[in-house]
Amino acid sequence: MRFSMRLALTAILFTLGVIAVAPFFEGSNAASAAQIRAAVFNGPSGIVTCGSHVWVTNASGNSVTELNAYDGAQIQVINGVSSDLSEPMGIAADGTDLWVANLTSDSVAEFNCETGSSIRTINSGSLNSPVAVAVSGAKVWVASEAHLNDAAGSVIPNSSSVTAYRTRNGSLDESINGTNANGFNGSSGISVSGAKVWITNANGNSVTELDATSGHVVRDLESNVGGFKWPMGIASTGADVWVANLYGNSLTEINESTGSVVRVVTGDGLNGPNSICVLGQEIWVTNLFGNSVTELNARSGTLIRLINSKSDGLSAPTGITGRGSTVWVTNQWSNSVTELEASNGSLQRIIR
Repeated sequence: MRFSMRLALTAILFTLGVIAVAPFFEGSNAASAAQIRAAVFNGPSGIVTCGSHVWVTNASGNSVTELNAYDGAQIQVINGVSSDLSEPMGIAADGTDLWVANLTSDSVAEFNCETGSSIRTINSGSLNSPVAVAVSGAKVWVASEAHLNDAAGSVIPNSSSVTAYRTRNGSLDESINGTNANGFNGSSGISVSGAKVWITNANGNSVTELDATSGHVVRDLESNVGGFKWPMGIASTGADVWVANLYGNSLTEINESTGSVVRVVTGDGLNGPNSICVLGQEIWVTNLFGNSVTELNARSGTLIRLINSKSDGLSAPTGITGRGSTVWVTNQWSNSVTELEASNGSLQRIIR
């Protein structure tokens, strides 16, 4: 029996019918249809920048869409027929290559982020419904949400997993099956910062810290320590780690050196926070249930702004990334991407 945690995201979003919409760009920098080809999204989920490109995973469409980071123009759509994409969710880049976690094929697909050409598909190690991926230096780390089964077919508690591969050749580096010692329980998000790997465990209401060199567990922070309630997205500033608590309507800030909780942030429009990105000295958070984005000061945790205007096109936002002066957000309900100006939160364009 396969455990699946698509839960909050999949149960609410992916089961909705997908409606094809005509290509359309809105905003102060909108370009004409003659200048920009139609961008194709189908259940857009993960998003990442790589050089002058923005890449979006389409969980419902079994595809990945590539956009030009400067004008929002579609460059190409890579579909699962040619690249083994199967309900792609998490995506990460290191400036040269992309790694995409495929939920239903228990695999990770690697692409060249400049050309989109396929490099390899990886399905070794403990991959079991992989949902999140992060890359740093010589390793790419993958979090799998599904539990293992024992010989009798019963689910083994706290047995989600984390797998690491070498970025150079895709070979297996670490395969860490869950046990009660590491707390992997419906693992949902992953972040790498220096010598540390941080994993959110949605089912377990906990966060696990690993040593990035050995893969050994450093600590497991439980809900009574961090106020975790269905933790999903996670991101590092280098000094602290921020965790989005989907059902807690809160963010937990953790000191990276000590693992101690710095603060738990509530209010500020947080309504189903599920993904986070760090851009400069700001934290940007998507609010799945609030159809909004919250921007906070990374040092103080204070609110900078809440972006929730209907004109911004935010509709069940699930993925967020930033680079330079721009933030991009994926919208599952409207099959679109919202592009924001980072300095003031203003709308640049909506890409459909």
